[in-house]
Amino acid sequence: MPLFFLSYARIPGDRRTGPDPDRLVFDFYMKLRNRVAAHAQVPGAAAGFVELPGTAGEEVADALSHCRVFVPLYSKRYFTDPQCGRQWTAITRRSAAVPPPRIVPVLWTPYPAASVPEAVQETPAVPEAGGDAEESYAAMGLHQLLDLEESHALQVIDWLARRIVEIAPGGRAPGGLDSGSLARLPDAFATLPPSPPLRVTVLALSEERLPIGREPSRYGPSPLHWRPYGPVAGGPVAEQVRELARNLGFDPEVVSFDKALVELRGSGTPAAPWILIVDPWALQDAEIARRARAFDEAHRPWTAVLTALADDDPQTKEHSERLRGLLESAFPRYLREGRMGEQSAVRGLVTADAFALWFGELAESAYMRYLRYLRYIQPQSPPRSSERGRPPGLGADVLGTDQDGTEARP
Repeated sequence: MPLFFLSYARIPGDRRTGPDPDRLVFDFYMKLRNRVAAHAQVPGAAAGFVELPGTAGEEVADALSHCRVFVPLYSKRYFTDPQCGRQWTAITRRSAAVPPPRIVPVLWTPYPAASVPEAVQETPAVPEAGGDAEESYAAMGLHQLLDLEESHALQVIDWLARRIVEIAPGGRAPGGLDSGSLARLPDAFATLPPSPPLRVTVLALSEERLPIGREPSRYGPSPLHWRPYGPVAGGPVAEQVRELARNLGFDPEVVSFDKALVELRGSGTPAAPWILIVDPWALQDAEIARRARAFDEAHRPWTAVLTALADDDPQTKEHSERLRGLLESAFPRYLREGRMGEQSAVRGLVTADAFALWFGELAESAYMRYLRYLRYIQPQSPPRSSERGRPPGLGADVLGTDQDGTEARP
């Protein structure tokens, strides 16, 4: 039975047509397992367990039942994943068993303190040496450290392995858990506040409206079928961001661009923060470009723009300068007034990983600006009982108009 069980939140994506989006998790697991095996002087198979794609549910339940150390990869996504919450329940319900399991959390990606469920009391420890590796781990988490500075990551991994071996209780943990009972366990993280809303609009072409010569393989019957990063990233971008938003703790809604414009130009309270995802090829259409400029002119604080400019698409890479020119023409205010990172997101993100990262960043920042806006226009009004699960102030038409009919803005 494994000495440790690695628990992680899976990243959405099509694993059949490209690299697994959780490849860094598995890379970390193998490095950790090898170091644990070396320090504990046990075979690799006895050192650790991680659920790989296609692993049978019985194997997962059996490993969870018998592991002596539970190693969760902490991130905001982890605390919103029901499967991770059920694994946490399984481990903590073993607390009366002999020997009890131990928990060694890993700081995978930084997360706000407010995202930590009440059930979680263990915080990730940081090595005490105080060198560059320890400081980088505490600041950026192990995910980014593996990607940017492998030598520092290996130092942290060796420290984690020693810690696992040192605190692992002796003996064999009791079993009794099967895949069926694991699936029926309650989610220990479900006591989090209800998910806040997030709206997403995809401004892209359909395969019937492509300009002459544009390769159609990344398009489909509607803009929602657009796949900017091709088979490597999996399915349509609309589905990917919906899953990303859920993993970030939002309640996402993918809506049409026309609906976005109506709300942005209206006088009512905004229903949710909004992210516009742009296919720069669509801006060659004069009508689409005009509507994009209208979105830019509204430039509400609770909105953000994210552009996919994939460098694995030969045509997009060849025409990148011209496409960036179209973006600059369509979104001058976002490029002029946004922060540096937000401007980069508008100008185009070349990889699927960068797109996923910036989607999370922009969703969080747009939501915080949305809450500040609501507090500004409605500081005294609590949410009605029918609006439970939505941020304070949501649902009341309190933003008025001036005498000339233009929208009154704070």
